[in-house]
Amino acid sequence: MGIRRLPAVCLLLAAGCADLPAPAGPPPATIEYFLANPVQCGHAGSPICEARVNHVEGRPVFPAASLVEVEPGRRTLGLFCKINLSLMIGDAQGYQREVEVTLAPGARYRVAASMEPRPCTMVLIDQATGKVVGTAR
Repeated sequence: MGIRRLPAVCLLLAAGCADLPAPAGPPPATIEYFLANPVQCGHAGSPICEARVNHVEGRPVFPAASLVEVEPGRRTLGLFCKINLSLMIGDAQGYQREVEVTLAPGARYRVAASMEPRPCTMVLIDQATGKVVGTAR
């Protein structure tokens, strides 16, 4: 009879835990990247191959997806941009910039890069307002 009670006890414990609230806290901010098709990078389209976050508070962020979720608040973001101005494979150049920004809970941002006023000029844009946010360091 003791063996029959064990599954019932486990089931009751699991059911009790199902009612626990999710951890409280603000939703993360989302930052979207630009990643060009490698075949079109440089010679067949824009010279900008990628513009993305590569670290948050010094911790590396790997470009496994087209966005990263970051805990809201005051953050130092490392922005990385790669351009290719020629037809030669391996001629790409990379640029890095750090930005101090206050990220709002649940807000959406995107990394934007342009070739003006100099190659890989990067900014962080608040998608709700369309305005540039943060201060370059």
